[in-house]
Amino acid sequence: MGKARRDRRRTDAPGRSGSIDRLEPRLLLAGELIISEFMAANATTLADADGEYSDWIEIHNEGPAAASLANWYLTDKPGNLAKWRFPDVTLQPDGYLVVFASGKNRATPGQELHTNFSLDADGEYLALVEPDGSTIAWQMAFGRQERDISCGIDPDAPGRPMRFFATASPGRRNARAEVVINEIHYDPYIKTELVEFIELYNPGSADVDLSGASFTSGIRWTLPAGTVLQAGKYLVIAPHPAQFQAKFGYAAIGPPEGEDIGALDNEGDHIILRNAAGGVLDEVEYKAGFPWPTVGDYHDYSIQLINPDLDNDLGGNWRSAAPTVSPATMPNVTLISDHSTWDYRKGTSEASTPTSAWRQLDFVEDETWVRNAPAPIGYDTNTPGLIATTLSDMRRTSTSPPNGYMSVFMRKTFTVEDPSQISALRLDAFFDDGINVWINGVHVLRENLVSSEMTYDQASGTSAREDNTYKQCPLPDPSGYLLSGLNVIAVQFHNVSISGSSDAFFDGRLIATPRVNAAAGQRNAGVWATNAPPAIRQVRHSPEAPRSGQSVTITAKVTDPEGVTSVNLLYQVVDPGAYIARTDAAYSTSWTAVPMRDDGAGGDAVAGDSIYTAVLGGELQVHRRLMRYRITATDGLGAGVFVPYSDDYQPNFAYFTYDGVPAWTGAVRPGVTQPVTYGTDVMNSLPTYHLITKQSDAEAATWTSKYGGEDYLWYGTLVYDGMVYDHIRYRARGGVWRYAMGKNMWKFNFNRNHPFYARDDYGNLYPVPWDTLNLGACIQQGDYWHRGEQGLFESVGFRLFQLAGVESPRTHFVQFRIIDNTSETGATQYDGDLWGLYLAVEEYDNNFLDAHGMPDGNMYKMDPGDPDPHEGGGSLVNQGPTQPTNNSDLVSFTSTYKNNTSPPDEQWWRDNLELEQYYSYRAIVEAIHHYDIDEGAGKNYFYYHNPVTGKWSVHPWDLDLTWANNMYGGGNEPFKYRVLRSIYGAGSFNPSFPLQPNFAIEFQNRVRELR
Repeated sequence: MGKARRDRRRTDAPGRSGSIDRLEPRLLLAGELIISEFMAANATTLADADGEYSDWIEIHNEGPAAASLANWYLTDKPGNLAKWRFPDVTLQPDGYLVVFASGKNRATPGQELHTNFSLDADGEYLALVEPDGSTIAWQMAFGRQERDISCGIDPDAPGRPMRFFATASPGRRNARAEVVINEIHYDPYIKTELVEFIELYNPGSADVDLSGASFTSGIRWTLPAGTVLQAGKYLVIAPHPAQFQAKFGYAAIGPPEGEDIGALDNEGDHIILRNAAGGVLDEVEYKAGFPWPTVGDYHDYSIQLINPDLDNDLGGNWRSAAPTVSPATMPNVTLISDHSTWDYRKGTSEASTPTSAWRQLDFVEDETWVRNAPAPIGYDTNTPGLIATTLSDMRRTSTSPPNGYMSVFMRKTFTVEDPSQISALRLDAFFDDGINVWINGVHVLRENLVSSEMTYDQASGTSAREDNTYKQCPLPDPSGYLLSGLNVIAVQFHNVSISGSSDAFFDGRLIATPRVNAAAGQRNAGVWATNAPPAIRQVRHSPEAPRSGQSVTITAKVTDPEGVTSVNLLYQVVDPGAYIARTDAAYSTSWTAVPMRDDGAGGDAVAGDSIYTAVLGGELQVHRRLMRYRITATDGLGAGVFVPYSDDYQPNFAYFTYDGVPAWTGAVRPGVTQPVTYGTDVMNSLPTYHLITKQSDAEAATWTSKYGGEDYLWYGTLVYDGMVYDHIRYRARGGVWRYAMGKNMWKFNFNRNHPFYARDDYGNLYPVPWDTLNLGACIQQGDYWHRGEQGLFESVGFRLFQLAGVESPRTHFVQFRIIDNTSETGATQYDGDLWGLYLAVEEYDNNFLDAHGMPDGNMYKMDPGDPDPHEGGGSLVNQGPTQPTNNSDLVSFTSTYKNNTSPPDEQWWRDNLELEQYYSYRAIVEAIHHYDIDEGAGKNYFYYHNPVTGKWSVHPWDLDLTWANNMYGGGNEPFKYRVLRSIYGAGSFNPSFPLQPNFAIEFQNRVRELR
């Protein structure tokens, strides 16, 4: 076990399990008689002559000659060194003697020895004293001990450190036998791949019997009898061993399929492994994000201990890397990188005869092909600089004579040394509007096209794909088409319209996943180091939200077994109107370094406490200024680190200086009606969300770009409640109304492990932080009869759904301000930082399910008019780990209830729809006239598929056009005329459908309850 090793190096957790205050080696080893091992919580390891399991102490004679213990002493009290005296016994050279610390006080030569005291498993003092009663031959103060785990000297390690031993060795030489939690894969990128695992490692020279050992926290499972962790070997525990082996090609142990032992928490967890007697063999309490690594993204990394001799309860001793899982998996290999050069041909005619010939490796390109053109290739009239090779003649601008072309052919060769070593291929495709892809003539991908065989002049036949991101597209098993040596990938991209489209283009990167080599266990090759850099944690700045002129003190705890030689703070100033995005060159260069100190001077509170301090003077704190900072540290052997780590999506810490919201003056009709001034008391009465960004980006997002996609194209920093959410991305939100008004809606996407901590209208934190923030503009785009409701329709509507028991988004009101200019107020009431009153609306996603106590299941936004249509009429917003990934569950549900020839009966509805929840939903729909939900439009609601019950439920969305009779639709959502047919009638459906009278009674009863 590794806790003695761990706590010997810990400086931030005194009194933790197994802490050992070790004396200098020269004092410990000066004599020939020493305490070589002891156990203070003996449960099943060694019984005394009475059959009892008493504590025990082992004495070792390290000298070359026999040594007498007559009149030596053992004691657990530093004030009473002569507490228990040895009888006349002799230890031979390299001999061992076990003395039970039982309190029975037996000291007869030749018989079992017992002291007159017992050891305290919570920690105490222990010493071996020479016959004079005052000379201490060996002593230590030990921390809390675990059941059946001994503590003693490791005779094989340099310096002979004190360690814990998972396998005790009373009466014989100690052999290191530990269990170290060495690697944790807690957040696989593909949610439906149930391949979480915990890797154990034994760095010792003796095997560890893990029979009956159990995980009692994190996951809960008992290891089977006969489980042995061999010296120097690894053992992987996986909740789903078969799925683990299918992915990694290595056998793990775990429960039978179907047995639920829990799952590791993606936000942080406490893993505890105990021996059969209940003693802690090892434990790790990790969290997501600094000071721990960041994982869970497309890299699919695990967290890995840099070296098994380090304290594995310190986040600074772990790094992220591709899982090693004994043996190490290889990282993904990029066969073709993005922005590479491609050969292309304009689609003015077919590229070859036959039409498939151009996709083959042996095809010879003629003069109609352009070679080595940088990608992306195509055109885009919306985003300057997006296209590397512009095809300005692709879009039709004339019909007499006609010009333009609908498609483009592209080819690129790449090399594969050994196809048998590639287990999977993925194409990350950047395209508009649709693509077909072949590798060596084999069709491998169709995206957003109506067919896998398209003529050169054929339109995509689908909706436009307005999405300027690389879409990850898994390709079929490559064993059937990859060649050893040279290969060719062929792409044909098609436009949605030859004249009416603003863009068409392609770029791609081809990613190979190497096959796992199932060899013997290996160490964490991606992160392993003999000497790890300093561990940095507890980074703080005070005050958290400074005002102008205040000094800011920044502190960090920095430790290292080899000593810390230097710690430095680097800060970056971001002034109003001069925002620096993470993608800007200035982000990497504009940093100022100052030393941090631990000498009790210059603002440092206590010298030598490993808390390093730097003070930034008040002159740096200016109203509306953003300050970013990083910390670097170097140890005595030259190993260095900077934090946050490179895997952090927010690679700096930050604070924001602000002196309060100023007064604001405005008129309903400027120049006509009298202006009104709202004082600082009014302006500060609502919580303020500040967006710091570039003015050009703010204007492009909400006005000029007219971008209608789902990606977050613009960068900024959001500040709220004293917290800085740096390097987030944002866009405008909404469908047909997205750019209809001057005051539009916003949507923000927060970085992994940096969720948004929102508060309700009363200042209470929501139960789960948000990954996405929606801001409604509090205006009525189309409800012209109800001016001045200012967001009440949505906020009250969602609240009524909640009160009726329908899980619905929480909302709260905020003041939204944007800092994109040097001036806070501007020349007119429309200029300056203030953008007005907005309604924050909770997003339907995994966090929503957690917050509302709903199992992790598939959730769909229903909208058949979505730009990227999906089967079943809905797009997936949350993937359940055990549910279909291809919309097939939604297709089955919707196609069954829409079956006009054989409609489902009462029992089907009871088995598949949460009827009680639906009755409440329908009642509130009627109460607030949420009628823009007709089946023909198929929008403004979400479907959720509960993975536990198997039932579906419906959840409301987009409640702005409510509380009126003149709004869109008639409230004819799909279940109105099917479930409640005997109330609402047949509608446009088959009049022979069942009336379902029982549902009508249940619904009416629910309406009465809600009244």
